[in-house]
Amino acid sequence: MKVTMQDVANHAGVDKATVSRVLRGDHRISEKTKIKVMESIRALDYKIDRNARSLSTNSSGLVGVVVHALGVPWLGAFLAGIDRAFSNSEYEILLKATEANETRARRIVGALGERHVEGLIWCDAENPPRAAGIPILCVGFAKEGEYSVTAEGGGDPTFETGAMVGRMMLKILAGRPLPGRDIRIVSPETGDRESLA
Repeated sequence: MKVTMQDVANHAGVDKATVSRVLRGDHRISEKTKIKVMESIRALDYKIDRNARSLSTNSSGLVGVVVHALGVPWLGAFLAGIDRAFSNSEYEILLKATEANETRARRIVGALGERHVEGLIWCDAENPPRAAGIPILCVGFAKEGEYSVTAEGGGDPTFETGAMVGRMMLKILAGRPLPGRDIRIVSPETGDRESLA
């Protein structure tokens, strides 16, 4: 049987709202209560229901990654870099491909909007994203008004590029400042120009 937030509350001897506040990181909850709730969560092996959380917070924990094609040779390493950057965060990747089709690109933006993605990492310069009402990070090209990462001298994205892009998106979503809207990196052989660790 699935453990509920109410089960955690009963086990910890608090009300359900207190458990919710602990999970949201509310600073008004005492350290003693936080510890009690977290111990109950571990003891009961409680798992947060992402669907319920999404409904109550209007936040999905999803970041869309849009590429022009799924068969490009660099994609695996690039996605592995993003995944590594996201590994200790609450965000998951949702991958889509435009297949170099403008109509499909528009539909993807609409579909990702319906899924309440919290940000977009856009890797298709041929079909740049239209305004989506969420943060967009363009990779490989610059777009007016959006964040972008471009490589001096061209070249395909790498694991390191993906990790850097992932860290940038996490900073954007957290509202933390970046060194600028257009980040230029040098080739992987010589290292990153910007450090975003």
